[in-house]
Amino acid sequence: MYKAIIEQFIAAQTAAHAAYAAAAAFERETVAAIPDHYRSVELRSEYRTAQELDKFCRSVASGVVNRARREFAPAGARLDIAHEDEYKRAGLDIDAALRAGKIPDIDGLWASMARRYGGHGGAELAYQQAAQRIISGFGLNRKREVKRTASAVVLRKHVTSEACYRRTARKVGYYSYQSTADCLSGLSTFAAKAGHQLLAGGLSQINVHDVEYNYREKLSYPGLDIVFFKDAWEFKLSHHVADELMLFLGEYGEAFMQEAA
Repeated sequence: MYKAIIEQFIAAQTAAHAAYAAAAAFERETVAAIPDHYRSVELRSEYRTAQELDKFCRSVASGVVNRARREFAPAGARLDIAHEDEYKRAGLDIDAALRAGKIPDIDGLWASMARRYGGHGGAELAYQQAAQRIISGFGLNRKREVKRTASAVVLRKHVTSEACYRRTARKVGYYSYQSTADCLSGLSTFAAKAGHQLLAGGLSQINVHDVEYNYREKLSYPGLDIVFFKDAWEFKLSHHVADELMLFLGEYGEAFMQEAA
């Protein structure tokens, strides 16, 4: 399928070159007295054409990886797949193929990812990645005890904040954007897997770039309250949800817990 797409693109390049050549020839015949550097129709060099094909092939390959992220991720989960790792695993070398006058084997790239992430492979990796984001976000390890109260299990995440312009509210600091977004993504994936759809949906809608909050303000979801502080967010999970989270981390994050210890 992808080979046919690239073949169509090459055919379009060839047709375009022929059309430009015909237009350039017509211009030369019609206004022969004009010097070449004043002519309007410019023919693409072989170098520019090759660059265009290279860029197109890379775009197609990138689209294939993005397709795998979508199709092999379980519902409500995020699946991170590194482009270059997949290219190496599939033996895809776009530069070498084009230099040899061949079409890069992007169908082979898709087949390689389908073997790796098809079935339960994509789900297994997505859950492992989610567990790692949660463990990293809260700094969990086997030596650190989780705070338990009579009503909740409390996980505290360091989140820097800064004042909003001309408002008393605060917003997430720049250097906490990624770690906070990753932690929320991991929790959302866990919640979706555990069947807590309202919680998963609520967490996935928190945009760390836009969310504003006041000191000790609380966001409430089924089984979870998030309390905002100046330099931290407290996640207060119901005992039921917390127990499910610990089971999830035990199943998919055991290796990361040991590394963090």
